[in-house]
Amino acid sequence: LPLREELEFLNRYLEIEKIRFGDRLHVEQRVDPDTLGVLVPCLVLQPLVENAIRHAIEPMEGIGHLAICAEKKGEVLHLRVKDNGPGMTADKPAKTEGGIGLANTRSRLKHLYGDNGKLELVPLAEGGLEVHITLPFRTAPEES
Repeated sequence: LPLREELEFLNRYLEIEKIRFGDRLHVEQRVDPDTLGVLVPCLVLQPLVENAIRHAIEPMEGIGHLAICAEKKGEVLHLRVKDNGPGMTADKPAKTEGGIGLANTRSRLKHLYGDNGKLELVPLAEGGLEVHITLPFRTAPEES
């Protein structure tokens, strides 16, 4: 479905989480308008955001920051979900394969895009974790 619809669904989920966390959850979306018509797998972002909230923001005492980004580079769509949680440390490394949600997302991307769809976990130098998805930049054909 178009990224626009995926983000609309995600925003409804985030509205619930904002009620739950109140001032403890700050969400920023940086979405290039040129990416809104790009086709993405249904529910590709929601499990990533849910993981960030559950594993990074929920255990924090302070304010949790969540950034959702979408941009086009060449013929590739880059989707990122970034949090300011504890991230990966030597004493608490994140699983490189992740849990069921990440494994399912990786499997779906592989099935839909082959080697052209990827999901990576990127530890951030300032703390936190970024989940980075790359997909081919495809749009729906124009309806006549």
